[in-house]
Amino acid sequence: MGHGGDMDMGEGQCSMNMLFTWSSKNLCIIFPQWRVTGTASLLISLLAIIVLTAGYEWVRDMSRRYEQSHSAHLQAYNGNTQPEESRVSEISSLLSPGKDARTNAEKKGVIIKAAFYAAQVFYSFFIM
Repeated sequence: MGHGGDMDMGEGQCSMNMLFTWSSKNLCIIFPQWRVTGTASLLISLLAIIVLTAGYEWVRDMSRRYEQSHSAHLQAYNGNTQPEESRVSEISSLLSPGKDARTNAEKKGVIIKAAFYAAQVFYSFFIM
């Protein structure tokens, strides 16, 4: 049955096993250049996949830790508020102190959280 192309699965082609199989003949992992050729390369590839997955979990952990420290940092801005009668007087400023610093910290936090999220999504698609 011709489909207009050469379907020869020779030595240069990656294996297209879609079902659970024990065959590692011409098995390509992630890229066609990352090819399993024998038992040693299969074991090295499995170890590399374990390292990649551990790296993904490390990125997730760093993201969670940053979010906790960032929220604690923002809570410090809320903890510096004083009662209304002691804050306002004729010589005090009507602008709340630290408001710009809090806004800048929030913006920086959003950017860093977005970068962590982008790294996690890239990593998850890569190891999928």
